[in-house]
Amino acid sequence: MALQNTWLVVERGSTPASHVARRTLRKRLDAVWTELQAAAGDRPDADRVHRLRVATRRTLAAVDAFADLLPAKRRDWFAKRLRRLRRAAGEARDLDVLTDRLGREVAGPQPPVAGQAARDRLVAMLARRQAASRGPIRQMRDALLAGDWHGRTERLLDRVGSRGQDRPFADFARRRFRPLVARFFATADHRLRSAAEMHRLRIEGKKLRYAMEIFACVFPVREGVRCADALERLQETLGDFTDHAVAADRLRRWARSDGIGMQHRTLAALHDVEAARADKARKAFAKWWTPARRRRLRRALERTLRRRCA
Repeated sequence: MALQNTWLVVERGSTPASHVARRTLRKRLDAVWTELQAAAGDRPDADRVHRLRVATRRTLAAVDAFADLLPAKRRDWFAKRLRRLRRAAGEARDLDVLTDRLGREVAGPQPPVAGQAARDRLVAMLARRQAASRGPIRQMRDALLAGDWHGRTERLLDRVGSRGQDRPFADFARRRFRPLVARFFATADHRLRSAAEMHRLRIEGKKLRYAMEIFACVFPVREGVRCADALERLQETLGDFTDHAVAADRLRRWARSDGIGMQHRTLAALHDVEAARADKARKAFAKWWTPARRRRLRRALERTLRRRCA
């Protein structure tokens, strides 16, 4: 599987890092705004919310990657708002995933809850919460317009490299990528005892993969694709656990909330189903994520950093 061309800015390693930073940030900030406009529309679909979350994550990765080249106050303004936007999109996306899965199961021939009336109430509750989850995204869109998003974008890009940290992109990329590799393995080499620790590993894996897209010139093509494939497989394997664990936690909180009435038993039963699925996915991941697999990935990443890029 090739690195994601949608997000790549292809340059030679000898290109000044500030030039690559400017093009990368432009592409990603524009993508965030496009997806935000779509997700905040009158009838946003789940795919646009998902694409908004992906765009914010990848743009935050670029802000972090090029932090040395950005004026601190302008960088921090964007980082803070991108994190808020990512949380709003993440909340809506998690609810979309849960609503879709439970909606299909509740309507299926053997739904995990009993009673047609209980099922109808659950579907109606999910629909209301799904619609309400778009509110914070629209509020963020309006706040960013009021805060002069477009003007601030231009001023940020005009100041890229103004701090005097510029250098050839290949040198810059290696220096920035090494600590990301170290941070990933600081998490990966620990025993994963909780859902929070597994989620942290998934996030660090995403950050590392997104950085590989930004610093693509560091990696010989074959090694880069191999590392990207391994990190994507890690995310997919962990993702199954994360989806069920997040769903179980949300159902538990709903079941305990005030005003839930007769839906308590329905939600508690669904929580038990999701918790069991999360446990099954956790065991499958533990079986797959072996010390030998971690060592192979570490060696592959270290080899890429020793190679000369174009």
